Amino acid sequence: MLIIPPTLLPSMMAAITKVATTVGPMIAKYAPIVIKTLGENLPKMIQLVEAVSLAANVLKPNDKVEELGAKAMAADRKPEDFEQINDYINYLRNEVEVDEATLSQDPIDKTVRQAIGTSIALKALGNELNTDISLPFLSKVSELGIESKVILEIIKSYAKSGLNPDDVEAYINDELNLDESDKHSDLIAEAYHKAYPSMTTQEIEQAVMKDF
Repeated sequence: MLIIPPTLLPSMMAAITKVATTVGPMIAKYAPIVIKTLGENLPKMIQLVEAVSLAANVLKPNDKVEELGAKAMAADRKPEDFEQINDYINYLRNEVEVDEATLSQDPIDKTVRQAIGTSIALKALGNELNTDISLPFLSKVSELGIESKVILEIIKSYAKSGLNPDDVEAYINDELNLDESDKHSDLIAEAYHKAYPSMTTQEIEQAVMKDF
């Protein structure tokens, strides 16, 4: 769903294209998808991505995706220069300096930094969990206010299940057939159990019904 005013998109894409050689082809390709998919939901998504990445030990407590994006745009090296994207994040964290006071607060520039940083974190999270992170899934669950450790377990469960996490919205809206709906319900319940091992089956069922 595209919520960002279409008139701003060309400027954002142009800004990402300008730094493509610095941030590298993977991030330059992914960041526009982040902007187009998330639109005005990006601020909520940033909080979610930071929290889930922290729970997965991909980011540290002081890491902020906008700062990662700013550092990526100022860096001499890109993700493709490293064997693992976590090594690239460590490089940005420890070796690249940016003066936050001098960063442009223009909405376009700020969104581009956020999109690039979010892309880096999501790629690292996907690498850690050995799966592609579904943007539609994250966008939908970010609206639900679910705890980050539960979302992390749901992502892990989907990665193993073969079910499509993009179908979460259809599940929430009761648009799946009964068999498919039951599969998603069981998967989500399993994720809650892993996140909260002490919860009873009834408590888990209530939590799933409340949150989804």
